[in-house]
Order: sequence, then C-alpha cells, then structure tokens
Amino acid sequence: MKKILVAFLFAPLLSFAQQPINGAWRAEIKTHGGALPIHFEVNPANTNGELDIKIVNGSEKFSLGNSYFRADSLVLPLDLYDSELVFAVTKSTEMNGYFVKKRNGKTAYQLPIKANAGQADRFLNLQPATINVSGKWMADFFSDATNHSPGVGVFEQKGNQVTGTFLRTSGDYRFLQGNVSGDSLLLSYFDGSGVNMLRAKITGQQLTGRFSSGLSGIRTVEAKFDPAAALPDLKKLSFLKPGFDRINFTLPTTKGEQISLQDERFKNKVVVIELMGSWCPNCLDESRYLAPFYTKYKDKGVEVIGIAFENSADIAVAGPKINNFQKKIGISYPLLFAGTAEDKTIEKVLPMLSKMNGYPTTFIIDKKGIVREIHTGFSGPGTGKYYADWISDFEHTIQSLLAEK
Repeated sequence: MKKILVAFLFAPLLSFAQQPINGAWRAEIKTHGGALPIHFEVNPANTNGELDIKIVNGSEKFSLGNSYFRADSLVLPLDLYDSELVFAVTKSTEMNGYFVKKRNGKTAYQLPIKANAGQADRFLNLQPATINVSGKWMADFFSDATNHSPGVGVFEQKGNQVTGTFLRTSGDYRFLQGNVSGDSLLLSYFDGSGVNMLRAKITGQQLTGRFSSGLSGIRTVEAKFDPAAALPDLKKLSFLKPGFDRINFTLPTTKGEQISLQDERFKNKVVVIELMGSWCPNCLDESRYLAPFYTKYKDKGVEVIGIAFENSADIAVAGPKINNFQKKIGISYPLLFAGTAEDKTIEKVLPMLSKMNGYPTTFIIDKKGIVREIHTGFSGPGTGKYYADWISDFEHTIQSLLAEK
C-alpha cells in the first residue's frame, strides 16, 4: 500500500491536467510584424507521461525538450535556445499562452501565442494563387539606405503551398514554410531562436516585401527572379591580417581543460575549426554535419574543434548550454569556451583574424598548420542543392589536404 501511495504522489503531473489532443496543431505568435503562424505535432505520451511534441517547418521536424506542467501551465522547452512555449490548455483542442525568450536564464521578452488543433494551412483566409514563385530570386535586404545585404531566395511552390529559404552571407534562414495568396507570398519560420516572417507582393518578376524577425527586427526585401542568382564568394569574406598564414589559441573546455592548437594531438593533422555558439541555428546545422564527419575521418588524420562564443562571459552560465548542445548533437570533438559573441572578444581570442562576418565561420588548416580556407556562414539542409554542394566541396578539400605530404 505504501509503494502505491508513493507512486501516486510522484506520478507525472501531465496525467492530472488537461492534455492537448494528439495530431497536428497550428499556432500564431503575436509579433510586431503581425500574426506569425507555426505548426507543431503532439504525439502520444511516453511511459513517464511526457508528451512527444515536434515543431514542424517544411520538411523539418524536431523534438522539443521533455514537456512538463508548471502549476497549471504546460511548458514546452526549447532548451537549446534558452526559450520555451508556455500554454494554458483551455480545451483539448485549444491552448493560449506565451513564447518566452530568455537570456542566461532570465526572461528577455515574451510574445502572446494561441494554438488550435487540426488546422493544415500555414496562413489562413487564402485567395487562389495567381503567381508561382518557384525558382531563384536575387534579393536585397535593407533597413535604411546605408544598410544593405544580399540574399538568394530559393522557393518551391506546389499549388498554394511554398517551402524554401533565403541564403545569406551569414547563413541561411533554414526551413521557411508558407503560402501564396493571390499575388502575395507569405512565409514563416520558428524554432525557438528564429522567429521570422516574410510578407511580400509579386509583380511580374519583382518581389517587394517586409521581413520581420525576433522582437523588433524589420527589413525591407526587394528581389528579382534570376536563375543565375548567387551570393558573393563566401570563402573571401573573412581573412587573416597581412603577415599571418596561421592561427593559434589556448582556451578551456567546460571542464577547465586548456586546449591549444599547438597540442600534440593536432600536429601533422588536417584541422577543422568552427567558430560557433550554442544559440546559433546555423551552427546547429553545421555541427550536426561535423559530428558524424569527425567520426568518419578522425582515424584518417582529421581533427575538429568548436570554439563557442556565448551570451555570457561566465563559464558557470555558458558551460551547461555548451554541454547540452554537445550532448544533443552527439559531438565527440572538443568544444572550447571563448567568451561572449562580441567583436572585442573575437579580437582578443583571434587577433590575427581581420574580419568575421557571421556565425558559423569555419577554418580549414593543413598538416603544416597553415590556414587554407575560411568559410563564412553555412548553407544547411534547408537549402537543398546548396547543402549538398557544400558537403561535396568541403570533403573534397579535406581529402586533398590529407593527400598532401
């Protein structure tokens, strides 16, 4: 009888509260750019009473952390990005609450969100499509006359359903999903870090719209349909200062072990160094590739190092986030803590680096310790062919350097 009482007292709280029904859900986050739609799916609870909930963006589905009830609120943690969805489950088919974005454990901002079960379209109240946006678009993003940056839109339209992304010099916008309504293109993306939406009009081969992000980011987007659209050479955006052909550093792991590029384990090896952050979705994509790559190539003379620039200078705060990132992706190469993601920190850690344009930035170093390539940004799986091309080029470079004497 005592064992039964103990089990009852410590049973998962999820079993005592209103639960959302299983299946597809659509939600809207109230942002400065308007109602931003997202999709997620609720799957049956496991034996511990925890719901399996996945965020859906186009072809991407990813699991959240273990859901739980906090008082009468259902909490869906997006712990890689220090954020969470907090819902009051008013009905099994309806929830209301907040998207909460944190920084170092403290709330940075929160946005209202409402969710309903069973709605399939990303955007609602659609008109029949009068345009087709499939193909490549050369884009210009700007917030004012002095702040322009290029992008390449890559979209696929089936009926009024659209998936795709924008490639940027700092990394792609991952898995955008949405609809065409009349002559309008509507796209959104949400992962707990990225809170992005495009609303644009298409006139002939011209696109004009507004791209909103986060709490307050707004940029105008102008684009032209162009099958030859391309970004600048991403291998020429970051470079070493004159007189330097190699880098060096000594930085700690989260356990305090000091690791230097001059250590014996890296001598006569081809070394890949990723400047990254656990808060960075594009770094997540690259690290998901590098983890199995390292397993495949480590016995062939390749080493990989991740250098993490975080939101806190305190390793007691940043360390658990780096460890969580490493564990969830299955990274077996060392991740080192470099401090905060600020220009002054990068200058201190890598004073020989002339310019850094975004996260991730990836170095390829030959067996002699010479930097042979610096690549800015990352074209992840949401970019399709560009992702495959990056892998092919990267592995060809690695194999060529391994073959050098």
